[in-house]
Amino acid sequence: MPKEFVQHTVMEPSDLAYEFQARRPRSDFPYQHKFVDVEGVNIAYVDEGEGDPIVFIHGAPESSYIWRNIMPRLAPYGRIVAPDLIGHGLSDKPDVEYKFADYIKYLDGFFEALNLKNMTFVIHDWGSVLGLHYAARHPDNVRGVAMMEALCAPFYPIMDSKKAAAERPGKAGAIHHYKLYKGAEGEDLAINQNQFMEQTMSIHCHRKLSQREFDTYRDPFRKKEWRKPLFMWAREVGLDGDVPFTDEAMDGFNDWLLKTEVPILDVYCYPGEVSEEYDVRWRAERLKNHETAFCGVGLHFVQEDQPEAVSRAIADWYRRNLAPERNKWFTDAQKDDVAKYVGVANALRQAE
Repeated sequence: MPKEFVQHTVMEPSDLAYEFQARRPRSDFPYQHKFVDVEGVNIAYVDEGEGDPIVFIHGAPESSYIWRNIMPRLAPYGRIVAPDLIGHGLSDKPDVEYKFADYIKYLDGFFEALNLKNMTFVIHDWGSVLGLHYAARHPDNVRGVAMMEALCAPFYPIMDSKKAAAERPGKAGAIHHYKLYKGAEGEDLAINQNQFMEQTMSIHCHRKLSQREFDTYRDPFRKKEWRKPLFMWAREVGLDGDVPFTDEAMDGFNDWLLKTEVPILDVYCYPGEVSEEYDVRWRAERLKNHETAFCGVGLHFVQEDQPEAVSRAIADWYRRNLAPERNKWFTDAQKDDVAKYVGVANALRQAE
């Protein structure tokens, strides 16, 4: 074949696949925070775009930063809103007990302050408890829920911890964690040693976080007086009926999940921690408008372990179920980023 008719491809598809697989998730935060006063407390949040709000609610010890690689995929479809819960991220650190009820109060106030209607929740960890509790109380204001590592049925609420640990060995570690922080040494571990931040997050993230990423999570808790939220989160999980308020809230939204017709997406990884395959399968057999999305190898912080797969799964679910334009593809907003990346990779290969 004449040379002029031979097409030369600098990057073969297999090469491109390897390049993307090796690519680290972005560590910078591509959004500018805004602030709103909720009962005298400044709540930091991301708020971009137009349309029905897609609200991202983080857990512990996180902030809106954990959604940095997820939010861009949802941006083509609506208004992206991601608050930092009180005591987390850039939000104020009010002098409160940081009990579940305190978070409910300020998050409800945040929704009211921004007049958010027809919300879709993207929720994780304790953010799932807050989001599902709100949905159960305000079912007419929630259009859909995408959840990951969610503290809900079949494992939560934990009314018999001994039986639960025996029947679900994979959850025994979580029960031990809760008991440890509820015990006499819990405050020393959380406040003085900062164990929740310095050890727990690393243990429950399969991917090794960069220094920049870890420092961003660490910054809101560098001082001892800032660490009360980390001490209280684990203590607010009910064990054997010791936190009735949380148990009742979980019972309420578990009942809502079984009855609601709104679209539910269950994102999970392997082996997972809070949402193992067993939990997702249990919900798949019982929830009405329920879908699952397996996103690869990951532990608890799936947004860090598998951001590409998680973001695509949620965006595609939203496109099919909730988007005003089903034909609007979720990667359109990132074409420039991908083109820039491919261009750099090609340049490097040509230079070799």
